[in-house]
Amino acid sequence: MASAGTSANVSYMRELTARVFVILAAALVCGTLANLFFPGRIVWVENWANYIEAKAGKEKVALVDLKQAQLIAGAGTHVILDARPADDYRRGHLPGAVSLPYASVEQHMEDVQKLLTPAQPIMTYCSGENCDESFLLTLYLRRQGFTNAVLFTGGFTQWKTAGCPIEEGMP
Repeated sequence: MASAGTSANVSYMRELTARVFVILAAALVCGTLANLFFPGRIVWVENWANYIEAKAGKEKVALVDLKQAQLIAGAGTHVILDARPADDYRRGHLPGAVSLPYASVEQHMEDVQKLLTPAQPIMTYCSGENCDESFLLTLYLRRQGFTNAVLFTGGFTQWKTAGCPIEEGMP
């Protein structure tokens, strides 16, 4: 009896595997045809090296590098917003930064909004170059009327790697 059940399982797994391959083949054919016949090509592999910079350029979001971010943090001219999850913020953040996780921006915006005026200079950051949370937060802030925001694309990773000071915990 055990062999009949095993045989049925093997047969089911072969059928499932065959279906998965058919679906994958159909997706590959459709994607290839779409790239051949339509001008807006489907990107097979995204180049993340300059992804955020390219998106920011299209949206006309001002970018700052590490040196500029250090000057901003040192001068205290900007409200610095950390777009990473709160747990990441607690483990370490730029000095004086305020946690505003993009994933829950609606829940936390009311508290942070008390620090902001429409003309207030703001710098956003997240984990690093491959993170888009600060870019998305900057776009969100712009839609809320905060138009004086810059984006530090190097993020916390570049800041920490450069040996810049960090703070831990919640304020």
